[in-house]
Amino acid sequence: MQLQQFVTGVVEEMGGVVIPVEYALCHVLIPEAYRPYFQNKTELELSFDFEVAQENPNSEFVTFGSFVLEQLLSIVYQKANSTLRFAEVERLDPGKPLKKITQYMEDEPGKVTIGEERPVLGIWAVFQYNITYVADEKTEDTEQVWVNLLTNEISQSMKREQNRIIYNEEPLYTYPIPAAVEMSEAFEQATKHVKEVAEQHRTNQSTERLLEKDVDRITNYYKELLEENKGRANRKGLSEEKKKELADKSETIELERDKQLQEIYHKYNGQIELNIDNGILHFIPLLEYKVEIQFRTDIKKKVLYYNPITKDFFEGVGRDH
Repeated sequence: MQLQQFVTGVVEEMGGVVIPVEYALCHVLIPEAYRPYFQNKTELELSFDFEVAQENPNSEFVTFGSFVLEQLLSIVYQKANSTLRFAEVERLDPGKPLKKITQYMEDEPGKVTIGEERPVLGIWAVFQYNITYVADEKTEDTEQVWVNLLTNEISQSMKREQNRIIYNEEPLYTYPIPAAVEMSEAFEQATKHVKEVAEQHRTNQSTERLLEKDVDRITNYYKELLEENKGRANRKGLSEEKKKELADKSETIELERDKQLQEIYHKYNGQIELNIDNGILHFIPLLEYKVEIQFRTDIKKKVLYYNPITKDFFEGVGRDH
């Protein structure tokens, strides 16, 4: 009933009400402010067991990947109140670790052996950004970034699998943290990533053919004006005062051309404004493996971590903190 406890806690934190009906079945009242998240519904009947869901066909079965759970998790990240979350996992052991580590390291020639194994705490920083695109119209978007603080790398897999995380706001495990973490570096990585995502989104939104057409139109128009003014300036018998007047006019035409080109580029490309909405630290139990790969007479040592959320390994540094 771990998932039911999690959903109950989230709903109550939102200001909603959970009314138990029977085993694995409850009636939920959603606050009016969150109506749009649930297809404009404020009353839900939720079931947390497959057989109970079949017996109550009007209920919505809540499981990993279900609509209700995904919406609740969206609210959790967008309206975060706490900054520390401690994940609870049912099973940390991957089962047949040597076989799975060998498969993970299939590109490494040699025989793999496990030297040491211990549970540790991994840390992921989750940054929620608001992105504003300012052009002819202002549009807004959000982007969530997960950074693995043991490697300082963006983690798309954790972002994809986040709906598998059931967490508590109190520490659940006393495992060591295996590496020093750099929050400022992680934040820089996340911000750089969001800027790249925003730039790509803006590029996809712009219509390059229309941009080129408008640039050509403005460029040709002012080119004709400059040539016309140049023809006047080349006439014979002009006074110095008139020549200066026409030269000043050419400069004015060029300035006006550049101004309009800048406005056109701004119209199609716009500006990007980034704001950080919140940041959350997830502490997630991992299994650390110190392995050796022997190839002929060479021995290579690596530290690997098994992540029970993504059910995969990643390479780390293995420094005690």
